[in-house]
Amino acid sequence: MLAATLLQGGPLVWVLLATSALGVVVFVERRLTYYRVQINTTALLGGLKNVLSQNNLVEAIGICDATPSPTARIVKVVLENHQLPREEVKEILEQHGSEEVARLEQRLGVLATIGQIAPLLGLLGAVLGFMETGEEVITDHHAHFAKALMPLALGLAIGVPCYVGYNHLVAVVGMIVIDMQKAGLRALRMVSEMESPVRRKRTKARHKTSSDSGEDNSRDKG
Repeated sequence: MLAATLLQGGPLVWVLLATSALGVVVFVERRLTYYRVQINTTALLGGLKNVLSQNNLVEAIGICDATPSPTARIVKVVLENHQLPREEVKEILEQHGSEEVARLEQRLGVLATIGQIAPLLGLLGAVLGFMETGEEVITDHHAHFAKALMPLALGLAIGVPCYVGYNHLVAVVGMIVIDMQKAGLRALRMVSEMESPVRRKRTKARHKTSSDSGEDNSRDKG
């Protein structure tokens, strides 16, 4: 009964049904993608900290490669560029972070567009439905109004969920981005802590070399 009533709403009903199917596909695809890339950032960084404490940078990069997540890719960028100055690493992080955000936001615009234009398409369908009467005498006003307003009701029924779904996905992307930023900064700190003992050893070696050379010079003068 409902299907038959919908089909009487005119050609725009088919357009609205097609846009609703597209919206469902986009929402499900994006939500599954976000579910797959969301990881336990604390566990990842804890494992990397244990590996980096042994100065095993190659294994740490391998762990990031084995983790299909934008957070892991951001941490990998830090590890691969750990020898650069801190400010340069931050600039590289911002660039790669922007790329990851753009990748996460793919096809979200489709969902937002459907949420905005579906009610307008429904309104257009309702206006066209009222204009179809022409010189015909309307005896059943209830049936006529129900038929004409069907596209509008369908457009609202499609547009509202699409807009809610879009806002939900935007919120999920925001949480992933925050995890990426926190993970990148923590990885930067871990790399700095890993390099600190090495720097201290090099400094001690330089001081020892300079002191030995000073003793040798004093002996030569004596």
